[in-house]
Amino acid sequence: MRSTLPLLAIAAVSVVFGTAMVRHRQATAAPPTTKPAPICDAVTGYGPTCAVPPLNPARVKVPAGAFSMGSTGGAKDEAPVHTVKGAAFEMDRYEVTNARFAACVKAGSCAPPSLSSSKLRAHYHDDPKFADYPVIFVSWEQASSYCKFAGGRLPSEAEWERAARGTDAPRTFPWGESAPDCKKANFAGCVGDTDRVGMREAGASPYGAMDMAGNVWEWTADWYDSKYYAHSPSVDPKGPETGTLKVMRGGCWVSGADSLRTTCRKAELPKSWAPNVGFRCVYGGAS
Repeated sequence: MRSTLPLLAIAAVSVVFGTAMVRHRQATAAPPTTKPAPICDAVTGYGPTCAVPPLNPARVKVPAGAFSMGSTGGAKDEAPVHTVKGAAFEMDRYEVTNARFAACVKAGSCAPPSLSSSKLRAHYHDDPKFADYPVIFVSWEQASSYCKFAGGRLPSEAEWERAARGTDAPRTFPWGESAPDCKKANFAGCVGDTDRVGMREAGASPYGAMDMAGNVWEWTADWYDSKYYAHSPSVDPKGPETGTLKVMRGGCWVSGADSLRTTCRKAELPKSWAPNVGFRCVYGGAS
């Protein structure tokens, strides 16, 4: 009977040698290269590294019409209630995102945000995970520069309020009269920071604009005057000719429900910036 010991020995050597070769190949294999994720807005499909950046990010159409601007039950600067007529225009459906603003910075038309973080995130503006979150830490001047770069402008107070509440009824909030909750808006007690734009369909305005209540305060074009409504023009008012503060609208992620009302006004220095302030643009209309 032929001995099987030599065959077993050869097999054993082959297994050991083969294992050693595998280990050697594993040890000498080139490490995988990790490419940074592209800064591309998943919601709007816009950004400096998107395959085909659209010329016009998603917008809503606000038709010409008249509405009752202001409130009798809010702060003193929301009165008197007055009728305002306005031309048709288009508005960004979403607040301007990190990805969209980055395109302006890359083109040399916008200064970068003053800080790169957010309330809870050490890296925010340059982190691809937050490409479709609202840009923050931008001044009125930076917001205005971006809108010019995008072919638009900042909305007037009257345009912003008409887009938020519509012309068919005096809505307290963009969605109607029901109290705010975290399904309709990102405000105090929801996220504790900014949230991805367009996440709350239940909070859309009558024309489909998203996040007009909460997430970030939004710069408007107008100078602030607490008594402006008493003498403002009835057709496409553009705010006072001069002033010290610029008007913001919409409330933010740290605001109480009262600040989310469509008539609520806030004013800040145009050079100021904060982790809860952003903007959106309008296009056309009575500029």
